[in-house]
Amino acid sequence: MLFLVEEKAAGPLGIGAGRIVVRSRRSSNEKPPWKSLPALEGSVDRQFVINVHVGDTLLPYRLLAPHRAVIPVEGSTVLDASDERLAHYPGLYEWWRQAEAVWIKHRLKSTKLSLREQLDYRKKLSDQLPVIAETYRVVYNASGMNLAAAVVHDASIIEKSLYWCSSNSQSEARYIQAILNAEMLTKRLRPLQARGEHNPRHYDKYVWQVPIPVFDPSNELHVQLAALAERAEAIAAGVPLTPGRKFETLRRLVRQAIAGSDVGRQLEEAVAVLLPEK
Repeated sequence: MLFLVEEKAAGPLGIGAGRIVVRSRRSSNEKPPWKSLPALEGSVDRQFVINVHVGDTLLPYRLLAPHRAVIPVEGSTVLDASDERLAHYPGLYEWWRQAEAVWIKHRLKSTKLSLREQLDYRKKLSDQLPVIAETYRVVYNASGMNLAAAVVHDASIIEKSLYWCSSNSQSEARYIQAILNAEMLTKRLRPLQARGEHNPRHYDKYVWQVPIPVFDPSNELHVQLAALAERAEAIAAGVPLTPGRKFETLRRLVRQAIAGSDVGRQLEEAVAVLLPEK
């Protein structure tokens, strides 16, 4: 609620040039004490209201509309009140001032992290900044019953519930996407996963313990996988999705549509050839 926002209509007097009116985006997943706190509101400099992909915007071979967040970044730098550049943006400065006060008052007594340190914990934000302008990145979910992966085509920030990697070309991104979405890869990862009360849970970096070959544009099988992934993207894009349904349900609908197609069967066969069982 300190960063994720929804855009609001401007009042009758309008707002300053280059700003938009935003309010904290609330969620039923919020935990105490944050869920009981009032939303933040303000008019923030437009360039700092940035697209963010989170777990519920990711489907197999498809991304839903990203969330929006107030992220104080300039170039490759995460700003805060100690940086004099923040004062150059009055709307952002006021939002940060409010958010920082709420954070300091309600953060766990065991943490001494500043708001900026929390936002950029272990540099998971700042490490993205040099590469978000790259044309193609692949994202996949950190946990869940099934892996889901999609290609990111814009400069969205990736939130901690997803993992991402950059690629050198659209074909390479689609090749990686095809492998990560394959049912057989999910099955290969089961023995590596920690288990929750009922089901396996986290994938994290276990994905890369499977010997996935580096993409080779001269390899016929690699090129075939990239082409099949492009066709799977078209199938995923054509699946009708009812607004308001849980993202787990939407993932299942897309996964079923692809699995029931010739494209889905060819993808599984190709990945089985690429990653044979020992």
